[in-house]
Amino acid sequence: MNTPAHLIAASALLARRGDTARNGWVIAGALMSDLWIFIFFAWAAGVQGLPGDVIWEQAYWTEPWQTIGAIFNSAPIALLIILSGIVFKRSFLLAFGLAMALHILLDLPLHADDAHRHFWPLTDWRLISPVSYWDPNAHGRWGILLECSIVLAGATALWLRFRSIWLRGLLALAVTASLAMVAVYWLVPPSFGA
Repeated sequence: MNTPAHLIAASALLARRGDTARNGWVIAGALMSDLWIFIFFAWAAGVQGLPGDVIWEQAYWTEPWQTIGAIFNSAPIALLIILSGIVFKRSFLLAFGLAMALHILLDLPLHADDAHRHFWPLTDWRLISPVSYWDPNAHGRWGILLECSIVLAGATALWLRFRSIWLRGLLALAVTASLAMVAVYWLVPPSFGA
């Protein structure tokens, strides 16, 4: 899934009205699994000056980036953070770990050839899903539709829970972007993908 969809899903399930600190940890946990991708892209494009096709088809698959990705997307690490929050009675660790675990759970069924090693360091195995959140050759149209449904449901829950005008503006923007992605995937010529 795209990063904004993860933020909306985690916030819809875990954020609480009036608990700014907890909500900040939820957002941080939802972002954690994708943070390395932003760092990688800034390095590859900004520092190394690589073109987009080289970034995503070659550099992305090299070390140390794949191991960094495995660390940031590790279900065992997320579970360790959750257990630490429970054992040490640290609600911020619990909120962070739950949001990170939710990110991983939502990624599992929506990553095809670009699947992460979600069970690292226990194994390097990757769950190669038949459905991608973006790749039209791996049923990306259905993946983006599922993602949009999650965004719409999460945004509705957040809209009802929070009254902040700036948050509602961000939600409206996220929903608009999500609907636009669905439109692009469903209205493109059939030769574009599955």
